[in-house]
Amino acid sequence: MIHLYCLLINKAVCILNLHQNYISRYLDMTNRRDFIKISALGLGGAAIATSGYNIGSKLMAAPGDGEKVKGTNLKRYPTYCEVCFWKCAGWTYVDEDNNIVKVIGNDDDPHCNGRLCPRGTGGPGMYNDEDRLKTPLIRVKNENGPDTFREASWDEALDYTAKRLKEVAAEHGPECVALFNHGSGGKYLGTFLKAFGSNNIAAPSFAQCRGPRETAWIATYGEAVGSPEPTDIRDTQCLVLIGSHIGENMHNGQVQEMSDAIDKGATIITVDPRFSTAASKSKYWLPIKPATDLALLLSWINVLI
Repeated sequence: MIHLYCLLINKAVCILNLHQNYISRYLDMTNRRDFIKISALGLGGAAIATSGYNIGSKLMAAPGDGEKVKGTNLKRYPTYCEVCFWKCAGWTYVDEDNNIVKVIGNDDDPHCNGRLCPRGTGGPGMYNDEDRLKTPLIRVKNENGPDTFREASWDEALDYTAKRLKEVAAEHGPECVALFNHGSGGKYLGTFLKAFGSNNIAAPSFAQCRGPRETAWIATYGEAVGSPEPTDIRDTQCLVLIGSHIGENMHNGQVQEMSDAIDKGATIITVDPRFSTAASKSKYWLPIKPATDLALLLSWINVLI
């Protein structure tokens, strides 16, 4: 069975045996605890959203909204993390002064299995950061110095934005306004821009992230993969990572599944010029030269055929 990220069966091992010149290091497997520990390094804070999306929307309506946690002075509220498209559901705990104390995973969420990655658990730090924007800012031009920003109310900021957009539309046409978006919030801005009179909406990140994969799957199978991906990393016998870096993108469910696969003795092969976190947990690390991915894939296809 071939899954996303080239999850190949034992044939992949035979292919690699024919391409030993690509293999420069043989590494022992380690346990899942070490893998998760190392994967966590270098990851920062999180943005905790307050409304549901996909699986999160169902869990946001879960019982316990605002209930007091037994034996404490804390209350908990359902939430979900929007740092990545995994959108893990969680619980936000607040004290008597409504200060966020901690965020933990929701056991009922199949995306996180009750555990958030370090970015998710770091949400309170981002929320309480002294540099977090809490009000709109309007630029103030200074003739004798650098521009500065002043705080503004939402009414003032929205009126200012509407006025300037109308001026652009009147002088150049609404189609002269374009949107470059990323993330789930982009669709709302896209709806606004279409109502404004412009269809110039693009997502440059599409080509840098999941776009080529989704386009290829639609062209081949008629349906996109979507996210979180419906892969079975946990039960695979051989996992080939090429163009992927599980453990650094910290897609929560996949990291947990890969850790389980390590415990089950799966053969992991990582193709990456860098000695990445995933490469350190792999049986085979293939540090190919950058931009030679296609040559390697063609050689594998040749052997398979």
